[in-house]
Amino acid sequence: MDTSEPTDRPQLDWQPDAVERARQQEKRSLSPLSGLLQSLYRIRRLRPLVLRACARLEGSPMHSQTLRRILKQHHGAEVGRYTYGSIMIPGVLPPGSRIGAYGSTGKDLIIRRRDHPVDWPMLHPFFYNSALGLLKQDSIPKNSDNPLMIGHDVWIGDRVTVLAGCRYIGNGAVLGAGAVVTTDVPAYAIIGGVPARIIRMRFDDASIARIEESAWWNRDITDLIAHPAFAGAVLAAPASST
Repeated sequence: MDTSEPTDRPQLDWQPDAVERARQQEKRSLSPLSGLLQSLYRIRRLRPLVLRACARLEGSPMHSQTLRRILKQHHGAEVGRYTYGSIMIPGVLPPGSRIGAYGSTGKDLIIRRRDHPVDWPMLHPFFYNSALGLLKQDSIPKNSDNPLMIGHDVWIGDRVTVLAGCRYIGNGAVLGAGAVVTTDVPAYAIIGGVPARIIRMRFDDASIARIEESAWWNRDITDLIAHPAFAGAVLAAPASST
């Protein structure tokens, strides 16, 4: 018989002043020195200092609006609010990457947007990478020709590698530690392994539709504390056979 079981959702016990704490952090997330820091980042030797200043002045990479502006302006990557972890390290995201809000990323994330041309007789970058100074232009698509899109509230474990065959990771997906991701990841799927495969879905179709309709990731944390997104709603795991 197919059954659909409600998932266990903890009753969140916020600090009495949680809304005010979150509000103060929001105010701090964009320093008055933001413009100066963005300008100083143009000087390569000052970049480590600028990144430390962003974290010190604006709370952390999770909150720093200046860091997000630097990633977009200098590295061509857009990252949503509250997303944190190794994905926020400049250079991890190739140009053209777009990452949603509330993302969680473990250590040592690797993202590759193109591969050596295995169907060619020569694999060496001399034959495809114009940055080495020999070719007039790249002979295979550039990183920006294959941008990576990651949805909202995605959890990426430690030491995950995302290869060029993966162009999209859906909302609420979970990428297990050590996974090598070679294809697109459906929303709310839990994947793992080498190459990564779907282990299970987090919710049934009706619950996924309810979460998507809420678009809770468009709200700031202050609002979500004061007005929970799923108060009274029942979310269920996928049906199982017994």
